[in-house]
Amino acid sequence: MTDDQSDLIIGVDGGATKTVAVVARSDGSVIGEGRGGPSNLLRIGLPATMASIQETVKQACRSAGVDLCCIAAAGFGLAGSQNPDAYDRIRSALEETFDIPAIFLTTDAHIALIGATDGEPGVVIISGTGSIAFGMNRDGEQAQSGGWGPIMGDAGSAYDISRRALAAVMGAYDGRMPPTALTEKICQHLSIDRPTELVPIIYGESTGVSEIASLGEIVIEAAREGDEVAREIISAAGFELGRAVVAVIERLRLQPESFRVAYVGGVFNSGEIIIEPIRTTVAAVAPRAVLSPPLYPPAVGAVKFALGKLKEVGQAPSLSR
Repeated sequence: MTDDQSDLIIGVDGGATKTVAVVARSDGSVIGEGRGGPSNLLRIGLPATMASIQETVKQACRSAGVDLCCIAAAGFGLAGSQNPDAYDRIRSALEETFDIPAIFLTTDAHIALIGATDGEPGVVIISGTGSIAFGMNRDGEQAQSGGWGPIMGDAGSAYDISRRALAAVMGAYDGRMPPTALTEKICQHLSIDRPTELVPIIYGESTGVSEIASLGEIVIEAAREGDEVAREIISAAGFELGRAVVAVIERLRLQPESFRVAYVGGVFNSGEIIIEPIRTTVAAVAPRAVLSPPLYPPAVGAVKFALGKLKEVGQAPSLSR
């Protein structure tokens, strides 16, 4: 171990599908990374959440070649922690599990914003298994749109895209909707011969939100190959995400300002077919907004979050680019 390991910070980004942890120095250099399973307390429970976090943190420390005892602070951005009861439970579990001098907890959307804009005012739109828009203005006010889960929200998410695709496949089978390459692609992916065989799979006990959301990659592939139905689904998702961003912009009164709108999550692998509707929707209300990828990934945003908290009490330098 070296003497400068006392400045090491762990940042953890935990979501419905995966958990990512990084070990970084206070100057911003990432020296280790780990990846693990989901860590959304509200979906998988506390034991499974903590198991994913522990394994991911261990991987990051191994990758960095350091022991956990050398970590000065940790920032955790976890999906589901916006719920007050969940926040208290996960906070207590983190403090019991990790012997780290300073532990800070917030939401995955918050750390994504910090990483995406380097702590500056702006908005982040996240679309993975679920979706949420989250932003902050120059007065430090925060606002969100979405993030309410697959039943009450998550418009434009991988789950939403997959649900629309499945409905399109069955609509084509019924003759109510146009034919689509999604039929063959989804059936082939699930090793079935006809759309009617989807019913026991989709409604089976072993199929949850994450399993359905994973079909989103197939929709993206079909859209890239020119399938019109898939393209319409992805484009519609883009407009939904754009509306979420606009809702946040309006709540924070950002319309006349110049700021970054960063996009984060696997759905944006679709490229311009989903990004352009967001750009168009946002430009109509905030013409000076700039749509772009994040400056830093969310896990680094978690490091920045922890360092910011330490700086508030005079214990750490800021993390600059």
